[in-house]
Amino acid sequence: MMSQQHSLLSSIKYQYQLRVSNELQIYILKSLRDLLFLALEFFIENTMVQVISTMHHVHIPLRDLGYEFLKNINSEKFAYIGYQLPVEYLAIIWILFCFINGSQGLIIIQKGARCLTIARLLRICVFSLTILPSPKPWCRFTGPVNPFRARVGGACNDLLYSGHVIIYTLTALAFTILSRQYSKKLRYSLSILIWLYILQRIICTILERHHYSIDMFLGFIVTLLIWQCKSLHIDLPTVPQNLFLHLKQLFFPKCRFTLKEV
Repeated sequence: MMSQQHSLLSSIKYQYQLRVSNELQIYILKSLRDLLFLALEFFIENTMVQVISTMHHVHIPLRDLGYEFLKNINSEKFAYIGYQLPVEYLAIIWILFCFINGSQGLIIIQKGARCLTIARLLRICVFSLTILPSPKPWCRFTGPVNPFRARVGGACNDLLYSGHVIIYTLTALAFTILSRQYSKKLRYSLSILIWLYILQRIICTILERHHYSIDMFLGFIVTLLIWQCKSLHIDLPTVPQNLFLHLKQLFFPKCRFTLKEV
């Protein structure tokens, strides 16, 4: 009996080593590590959003000159053209676009995940240091605090800076960088369209009083700076060569089709 178990374990170990290279193992472990950090960040952020919102503060909104300017120039005509995607859908589009661009897209999404984690950790520090009145004076949060209940739109205090604009900026960066491999016409078209759409989403967020204009501006600048800071992106997972062929061999070992590495 023991001999059979040992033989089975040896066979499993052999098949594993045959199909999973050391390079792929390291990539998977580092990717899971970064994913765990991101999940932990969201858990802490969700908790702090609710904790801060239960604290007493004046509900009279601050004067937002950016909001007043957008209202004066009738920016609604531009802001509400076309279909308005929720930030969750935009995040899914960002991830899918990276995946369909192969290894280069995976590099971008790994860097984007690290950028998202750092930017939102800084955001927790910022909105926890000083409580600013929400742009929505009618909003009240009475609790109870539930860390396991996701509040994508926040609770009822101003969350300086905006978490939405981090997703917006990372999506635009991904489209701009990855579209460089396309034809010149498509490359410029995609870049212009995505940045116009991001600008539209930023204006909508301000007009709908989800955030002050300073929240959107700071979130945009901070995200760009983190993206460009090389020291914050050390030890990112290195995408193995022929990754998709490795995955094909791992999950579909008996299939005869081949996957072309992008």
